[in-house]
Amino acid sequence: MVQTELEEREYRILREASRVRGLSIKEGLREAALEWSTNQIPFSEDPLFRPKSRRTGVRSDASKLDKQLYRERP
Repeated sequence: MVQTELEEREYRILREASRVRGLSIKEGLREAALEWSTNQIPFSEDPLFRPKSRRTGVRSDASKLDKQLYRERP
């Protein structure tokens, strides 16, 4: 549970943004808090940007990838 106080201007902005999106103020504030908190994780700690290497057994040459994708001729 979280309680906070907003300045009048902050409250009006939140109320209007929530109304436009069809959300209650509680739902709008919950979305805003989640958005803000997930953006505070440094990239170095974000699992999306730290993929584990996997061996597939398939040999590949990444230097030829653009030629294959974009049909470039040598």
